[in-house]
Amino acid sequence: MTRTLALAAFLCCAWTIPGIAQSSSDSAARVARILQESDAGVQGEVALARSLRTPATEEALRRKAAQQAEFSVHAYVVGAIAENPGNVAPIVAGAVSAAPQYRDSIVRTVTQAFPFLGPTIAAAAGRTAVVTAAPPPAAPAPLPPRPATPPAAVAQAPSPAPVTEVPSASPATPTDDDPLEGFNRAVFAFNDVFDRFLLRPIAYGYGYVTPDFVKRGVRNVFTNLGSPVVLANDVFQLDGSGAVTTTGRFLINSTVGVLGFFDVAKEVGMPGHPADFGQTLHRYGAGAGPYLVLPLLGPSSVRDGFGRVVDTFLDPLTYVLDFYPRLAVTAGDGVTRRETLITPLDDLRANSVDYYAALRSAYFQDRAVALQKGRAVSGPTASDKAFEEFE
Repeated sequence: MTRTLALAAFLCCAWTIPGIAQSSSDSAARVARILQESDAGVQGEVALARSLRTPATEEALRRKAAQQAEFSVHAYVVGAIAENPGNVAPIVAGAVSAAPQYRDSIVRTVTQAFPFLGPTIAAAAGRTAVVTAAPPPAAPAPLPPRPATPPAAVAQAPSPAPVTEVPSASPATPTDDDPLEGFNRAVFAFNDVFDRFLLRPIAYGYGYVTPDFVKRGVRNVFTNLGSPVVLANDVFQLDGSGAVTTTGRFLINSTVGVLGFFDVAKEVGMPGHPADFGQTLHRYGAGAGPYLVLPLLGPSSVRDGFGRVVDTFLDPLTYVLDFYPRLAVTAGDGVTRRETLITPLDDLRANSVDYYAALRSAYFQDRAVALQKGRAVSGPTASDKAFEEFE
């Protein structure tokens, strides 16, 4: 019933609202501009990393920029279709022609946002439609036997490259499993009100009056304070090199870096990495469990929510500081984190058909990278996994 109403509303918009005509070349130009701006934005940091001879940092910067560019392309395509419902095919075709490396993830994202347009979207991108709707209640016809070996290439008409089957995520890898959606949306609504009327204004004011180098330094201080938790999880994960790096970073930044205000360790070739107890559970094969929105803390999963509790007990500040000083540190950390996300979250809210679902997928993209300690995810990309069950 819901999909029927959505289809009727969409067709109504397509026939009654002319929108802004958008050709394939317009879409391609916009996507190309997004990619160019992303590349230009990271060039300075990459040049600095290259001058300091830190190839690992350079690679991490490029990878992060690519992920942000991919997400920006997704947001643009979905937003453009929402504003121009009569131009689905040229928008998708133009985006795919400008960013063929994101073709599969674009199709997944747009098909999940507009499931009733799956065949049109797939045809415009030159690939097989992504199945998003649940099967009918009637017994399905028996599937043909799977061939012993996959074909070397799939013949598809204007497809720029053969499409290979994407294996499903392992039980330990997060997917968009959201059986608690009703509860999650209620908590999300509460968090959204708290964010709009309190947290975001405070973070915006802090960012407006604080110089950039001070904001970076304060962010570095909070990161340095979290080093004991990172070190503990490095040890739990039997990651010797990670533990050595974390220890070295903490000692260098706490002394030469003036209590962590300056990330000196990064400049000498010791970049940081994320490590938490949820990641530790993943390391030993624990599944993520259902998606879970935590009050005030935001997107998580059952496994990672439990990991947050354990990390609190692993943090020395829990035992060193009294309740109110500890609360002040936590609030300060939250404000500085929120300040770094003002523009990305504002753009996501403005360009999303469903802000809750878009934020959920963004969380899974970022978490898939964090579970690998910032390294590239082997097999399917993080965005492929995150958008496999979008909405």
